[in-house]
Amino acid sequence: MRNLVLSLITCFLAIINHVQAQEAPPSNQTIIRLTIVNDNNEILMRKTQYGWMTPAVYFTERQNIHEVLDSLTAVYGIKTSVPDLRGLFTYKYEFKSTADMRQLYVANYESGTLKPSTNEEEVYWMPIKDALIKLESTVPSLKQITEQTIDHPNILWGASYILYRKNGNLSSKIEEGFYPLMKNIKKQ
Repeated sequence: MRNLVLSLITCFLAIINHVQAQEAPPSNQTIIRLTIVNDNNEILMRKTQYGWMTPAVYFTERQNIHEVLDSLTAVYGIKTSVPDLRGLFTYKYEFKSTADMRQLYVANYESGTLKPSTNEEEVYWMPIKDALIKLESTVPSLKQITEQTIDHPNILWGASYILYRKNGNLSSKIEEGFYPLMKNIKKQ
């Protein structure tokens, strides 16, 4: 009887190890970030638990890019022009084994009444200069990529960052500086 119990326990442990070995390793993610500019040359900014940011979403749903961006603006009760892809940025981490691809789009506000989404404390239109300061205080790379894509709208930009924690806050350092992926992008 004792041998039977030990055999069952051994089989059970072998099955558990086999199942754990087949679990998918952590995978890389895509984050879609949208910079929305209004007629007063202000950017839509949101205050989250992590700090001030432009609207963004993890690309996890079974949607195409236009559906993702439309869903993102609908959360805030607004409509925008067709967003322009302005940057593809890689984020690696010092504290985890995955990387993120960040797609940055820029669009112009067209209509609607601004409202916060359910997970944000505040949502404001902010002058670009003030918005860039807030982005930098959250994570320096957010300011850098937003400023680069606004200041040079006819170029699709690439860059790579390393994210790390410093005194409990998220920070970034440039791994690979800005480089053009495509020049002379024609506006619609």
